Amino acid sequence: MTGNPELRRNLWLELTPHRLVGMPLVLAGLFLLAYLFDGRVFGSKVASLAIFLFVLLTILWGTRQASEAVVSELRDHTWDGQRMSVIGPWSMTWGKLFGATAYPWYGALLCLAVLTLASPEPAAELLPRILLLAAAGLLAQTTGLLASLQAIRKDRRFRRSQGAAFLVLGIGVGLPLLAPSFGSSRPVAWYGWTVPVSDFVLLSALVFLGWALTGCYRLLRAELQLKSLPLVWVNFVLFVMIYAAGLTPVAGGASPRLLAAFVSALLLTYAMAFSERKDPVALRRLLLAWRGRRWLTALQATPLWLATLPLVFVSGLLLAVLWPPQAPFGWPGGYGGAAILATCLFLLRDLGLILFLNLGRNPKRADLLAVLDLALLYGVIPAILSSLGQRLATSLCWPWADLPPALILAAAGAEALLAGILVARRWRLLHDRQAAADQ
Repeated sequence: MTGNPELRRNLWLELTPHRLVGMPLVLAGLFLLAYLFDGRVFGSKVASLAIFLFVLLTILWGTRQASEAVVSELRDHTWDGQRMSVIGPWSMTWGKLFGATAYPWYGALLCLAVLTLASPEPAAELLPRILLLAAAGLLAQTTGLLASLQAIRKDRRFRRSQGAAFLVLGIGVGLPLLAPSFGSSRPVAWYGWTVPVSDFVLLSALVFLGWALTGCYRLLRAELQLKSLPLVWVNFVLFVMIYAAGLTPVAGGASPRLLAAFVSALLLTYAMAFSERKDPVALRRLLLAWRGRRWLTALQATPLWLATLPLVFVSGLLLAVLWPPQAPFGWPGGYGGAAILATCLFLLRDLGLILFLNLGRNPKRADLLAVLDLALLYGVIPAILSSLGQRLATSLCWPWADLPPALILAAAGAEALLAGILVARRWRLLHDRQAAADQ
């Protein structure tokens, strides 16, 4: 790691002599106040302040620094120069993540030292808490960097609201992990194994931290114009499906676990459909590669939302076929299976709507417009129809499991087909417009 030029550059920028002296002085003053307010006892109040400051430094300040690591380079117009350097994606990942957050971690490590000395807990109980604190901080920072890299891949233009969104996302990932480390002894059942909640959360945080680091590495590979297959993403989706299924209690068969896996793949498909760039040039490259049977090139050009679709359909078909007749969740066998299949068709409709809007003349606000359209389709319109007593008409918007199966399947299939026709027509129009411009 010391041979990493990006890390060394960031360390020189972050760890200046003035800052190295200033951090211990500020922390010492705060800990001295806690010591005095606690009746001059170096104990629980000092330890609590050390935990609070650790969270403040790593999950708040550190996440902001990590999410700004590449964004600041874009803002200063130095990112293109770094992309042309000889630094590889793995060195860039470590250099950006640990270099940009070096100063917050400098203060955080001092807080951990004070926590170790002041905490009244025995070492056997304190060590897992320290590990969980460190894992939460690292996961929050890596999530912030990952989100900023994904946003960069989609659009080079940045606004302050996006930086705030990355910070909120990192905090939303890191802070909930700390709850089990403060007094909870409730066990977690995962595929029949009973594990203490603190141990399970720590292991989960470490595993997802590994996935987040891998995601940063893959996105930096793409930034450095290196080709990659979507196999890592597919493996991640499979892992999330298995992970979510293990947390689901089994009642009346395996359907609840299979449903959790299906919903996980479904949500990840929507997430990537909105976070990836729907570039007509890249889509044309994908189509040409498939038509030319250049399979490797086609796989490299496949967007991640498209690579996730087979997992959604396979899990959805298995769930529809294996849906038990005893009506879990209040859904009878045929009705529940039809609702799952209709959900897959509605997914195709929604993806078609997103593509249709992004292939228009002004794609800048296309994803936001798609969100508003989906809010109307899934929220406002069915609510109005239900309030008017048109219960059957809501099958046009929702795969209600208590509606006639043939009706919801027909409605979902017709809308998916209509979305496909609209996308095909807009694609031909775009192709004709491009051909006319080339002449």
